[in-house]
Amino acid sequence: MGLLDYYRQFDDLTEEEVNRGLRERRATEKALALEQVSVCDLSRTEWPDFPDAEVMNASIFAARRGVNGYPDRHASPARAMLADRHDVEPERIVIGNGATELLQAASFHLLDSGDELVTPWPSYPLYPLMAQRAGGRPVAVDLAGGAVDPDAVLEAVGDRTRVVVLCNPNDPTGTYLESSTLERVLSELPERVHLLLDEAYAQFQDREPVDAALRLTDRFPRLLVLRTFSKAYGLSGLRAGYAVGSAEAATLLESIAPVLGINALTQAALVHALRIGDPEIERRGRLVREQRARVFRAFHDLPVDAPQSQANFAWVRAAGLSGAEVAARLERASVLVAPGGPLGDEDHVRVAIRGPAATERLLSALRDAFGRA
Repeated sequence: MGLLDYYRQFDDLTEEEVNRGLRERRATEKALALEQVSVCDLSRTEWPDFPDAEVMNASIFAARRGVNGYPDRHASPARAMLADRHDVEPERIVIGNGATELLQAASFHLLDSGDELVTPWPSYPLYPLMAQRAGGRPVAVDLAGGAVDPDAVLEAVGDRTRVVVLCNPNDPTGTYLESSTLERVLSELPERVHLLLDEAYAQFQDREPVDAALRLTDRFPRLLVLRTFSKAYGLSGLRAGYAVGSAEAATLLESIAPVLGINALTQAALVHALRIGDPEIERRGRLVREQRARVFRAFHDLPVDAPQSQANFAWVRAAGLSGAEVAARLERASVLVAPGGPLGDEDHVRVAIRGPAATERLLSALRDAFGRA
């Protein structure tokens, strides 16, 4: 086919049809490429693909335009867009260099020496470290079947407790607490205790609207909800996250914001991602939910089990085997997963859930490792 013939094939197609065809062809090419990749890495939780090229171009343009000057320390355009999206005042949002930086800053502000930070376990491994770095003491609450028990969390709150941290959906188990349960926990927490709610994987859950828990900041001044651009948005390398609180939490929000804000390249990417990225984020969420359902259906025919996940990963256990042994078996089938020991439980592995080709590789590796049903 000559060059002119190639372009003539698009003459009778709308721009939307052309773009759809190109996306479908690219998806087919990626699936074929993944089938041929020698190792399929499902050990990580960030999105495996680059963001839209326009998002990256916005960041590059910002660098060329003025990398020698200080950025807007409030990230005002991105902050205004987030405020509009979540229907809150901009003053109720701060943007930082990743949600983890904001969580650590909140711990430094809220904890004195000997104070306690209560968190379910296993959960995000940095939560206990946050408490220790702030001079506090982490208090772990064992999960019941992989799920967070709100009553056990409340029972663990003592006289020295100042912070409760919940990851929702929980990393690494993927389990989810609905906003009605979180509302009860907030209502029963003592006035001195703040709840830090880490919603890094909120875009992947389908139990309730994505802002259901965030809306609780309208009524609970001791609640901070934290989101990240590292997971569904695929911007881990730019380090960006934000916290939303109540109007009464202004002092806390101001205290955890980075003094000089986030860099100009990141700000430009965030603005563009928020402007054009919603359809892609929705597509990624749907993709994960579809493949998650497929993976969990397959688990019924394999000698493995996992708590029901609302995230882009599953917390998998095989009876009689350690997580390291399960990971080693899957690695022999060229699929990498995260052994559970460093994540809080040596009997499990965490397995990322991605597109159909990755699902096929995972299920094939599981059948090879444990025998076909």
